[in-house]
Amino acid sequence: MNIDYECIDCLLNHSSELMSKVNTNSSDSFHNIFDDYKKVILTTFEDVTSAHTPYFLVKTFYDSFYDVFGENDYFRTEKADLNQLFIEVYDDLLDFCFSSKDPLYTAFKLSLMGELFCHNSGNSFGELEIEIQNFYNTKRVVINDLEKFKKEIENARLLLFIHNYAGEIVFDKLFIRVMKELNPNLIVHSALKSRPVYKCATKKDADQIFLKEVSIPFDSGSEYLGTDLSFVSPSFKNIYNEADIVIAKGQSNFESLADENTKKLIYYSFVVKCSKIAKHLDVNKEDLIFKRS
Repeated sequence: MNIDYECIDCLLNHSSELMSKVNTNSSDSFHNIFDDYKKVILTTFEDVTSAHTPYFLVKTFYDSFYDVFGENDYFRTEKADLNQLFIEVYDDLLDFCFSSKDPLYTAFKLSLMGELFCHNSGNSFGELEIEIQNFYNTKRVVINDLEKFKKEIENARLLLFIHNYAGEIVFDKLFIRVMKELNPNLIVHSALKSRPVYKCATKKDADQIFLKEVSIPFDSGSEYLGTDLSFVSPSFKNIYNEADIVIAKGQSNFESLADENTKKLIYYSFVVKCSKIAKHLDVNKEDLIFKRS
């Protein structure tokens, strides 16, 4: 899956969001920050060609960005706030799942929609559970391989869950909790970023929401958006190879893993963010996808 013009637009929008954090947290002058940002962008695109992947583009950008601006957790406050917001309603959402006709489907859809809940959490007006349920009732999963997943999870021994964003991981915790009700012997390993990158969940986020209650959280060795098996820890590779099933959350993980190993049983769970992926899957932007490899 190679980059095109839209990937460049997406990266520039992403970098603009990061730079707003840099401006807020830096005591440096605007002119110096501007010159440093220009250096990051020029370095990023110096060697990038249309033959490269979106993961390579993002990796090149972050290597240059951290060289210039440092490895700060620029979204630490937002991540902590989202974790706290959703963990406070976790028990109520768990009751919502188990009181439904199909608890696994309910938990699965909440997990799939977790990223959307994070983006819309500011509109809850103190009625967060109601807002989540309303959103849950109005969105449809366009590619849905859950029935295949149900059959395969019953006899699975080891599952690797590659998480996406902070806040969203609370809904992943729900999904794991309910799937272990279906298969109590299932061992789940939760892969998290090894350094702060954008809003991605790290071990610190996992600790905040007590993820270890349902799985075994660990640093994956991955330091960029998405997951490239060339840039992960040996422990991640071992767990990945041993896992009966992998769940990969987020479009970045789909982009980076979809062509990596076609024989590996991976379920990609994400919200479609761009027309490139929408065209690739024959769906629309903002559609919900749970796709078996």
